[in-house]
Amino acid sequence: MAGRPSKPVQLIKLEGNKDHRTKKELDFREKAEKALYTGTKFKESPAVKSDPVAHKEFLRLKKLYKDIEYIDGLDEQIINRYCLLVSQEHQLNEMIRNAESNEEKIGLFQEVNKTRVMLLKLEDRLFLNPTARVKAIPKQPPDEKKESPMAEFLKRRGVNG
Repeated sequence: MAGRPSKPVQLIKLEGNKDHRTKKELDFREKAEKALYTGTKFKESPAVKSDPVAHKEFLRLKKLYKDIEYIDGLDEQIINRYCLLVSQEHQLNEMIRNAESNEEKIGLFQEVNKTRVMLLKLEDRLFLNPTARVKAIPKQPPDEKKESPMAEFLKRRGVNG
């Protein structure tokens, strides 16, 4: 997929429709975006509740996302996973500070990087993050299928083809 990621219709309208999209195209994209929303709120998982660092991060995100309708119950897992990763990073930083050898520190850094790369790939493939969902929305409404000139001619003449 080449080019830049798609922008939500609300953002396109706020920017003044610089790409000169038609009203029909904007309406089509807006309906497609709304079809992706469940209208449910995301909830904190038990694992996040029991971890003080993750819980603090979850509360911060909940406060930030409360006015954004773009984030809903479909994002629950990715938000909880993100909070646990923040906590894991905090724990690993403590382990790195207490590590005695450079080899041990390098191993810890590599472990964190591998986990983050795997999670990001999985989230993109499963459309678990908002950006991936917007990419899944068709850019233009489907074109109305026009009949060929010969088919139109035969139709006018009353010949079934």
